[in-house]
Amino acid sequence: MRIIKIVLFAQLFFSAWSTYAAIESRKTLSTEDITPSDVYVRARLIEEQLLTFDPERKLFTHAQSAPAYKVANAQPREVFFLAKSLNFSAKRLSLNYTNQDIGRNFAVHVYRNQPIHVYRVLNEALKSIQATQNTLSIAEFKADIPKMISTPTHVYNKILRNNRLLSLLNRDKIQPQDVIKIVDHCYILSQLLFAKSPVVEDAGVSVTEDISLDKTPTDVFIHLIKTLKMLQISTETSFNLLSMEITASKIEREIEPSDVLDLAMALNAQLTFLAYQQKIKVPGTNIDRQEVTPSHVFYLVSKIQATLEQKKR
Repeated sequence: MRIIKIVLFAQLFFSAWSTYAAIESRKTLSTEDITPSDVYVRARLIEEQLLTFDPERKLFTHAQSAPAYKVANAQPREVFFLAKSLNFSAKRLSLNYTNQDIGRNFAVHVYRNQPIHVYRVLNEALKSIQATQNTLSIAEFKADIPKMISTPTHVYNKILRNNRLLSLLNRDKIQPQDVIKIVDHCYILSQLLFAKSPVVEDAGVSVTEDISLDKTPTDVFIHLIKTLKMLQISTETSFNLLSMEITASKIEREIEPSDVLDLAMALNAQLTFLAYQQKIKVPGTNIDRQEVTPSHVFYLVSKIQATLEQKKR
């Protein structure tokens, strides 16, 4: 009987401790406590974990690992969308090596604008990276990273760097099929926000029409940069709202689908934010496309530009 009491007491103790620990964990991740500096430390930790995959820096050379663009005046909402892109790439990495879909997925239309949400997405990406390290018997980075005063812009550019490292580890497994899912959603939002007569169902129509030239990811990347500039102007003139500034980096390397995915996420962040500001219901997007090429993505981005042009008329 005494042994049974001891066992029951132990179970009760550990149950109470687990509940307390869960409460403390939630307190640690409260909205008020998590700052951009905390998120930046998380992004730095991810960077250090990724560097363990290439200790001799044969893969992560300066020329190859530089991001394709950088930003100024980033907002938490924009960082959140880029973090979702990072999580997608991290899950792709773990799937390649562990054959498991690890961590949470985040839908393309989900919108958040606080540092804690970025922090949580980065935690999910970290799970995938650590699972891959375990599978490959790579020692994790264990040292503490000191906090420093950071802004959302610092975090954004650090996540861009992490995304580039992941694309090198993935051997750029990102495909135009992955990118067009984001661009499809952007087209629907552009219609709802800027079209004089929105035709959102048109997003599901084949985009093979009027595609005569073979486009590359670089062509799509430049096209998206132009689109974001157009949207920045429309956002300021039509809604009196500021958005982040994007500048293409001068790097001597080929633009890849993963670079385009990050830029598409930037476009998605701006359009989704405007939709929420205008109290427009942001729809989920589940359009199935087959055999997507960069030319298909380029064409759909052109349709977004045409929609933005309607606002000027």
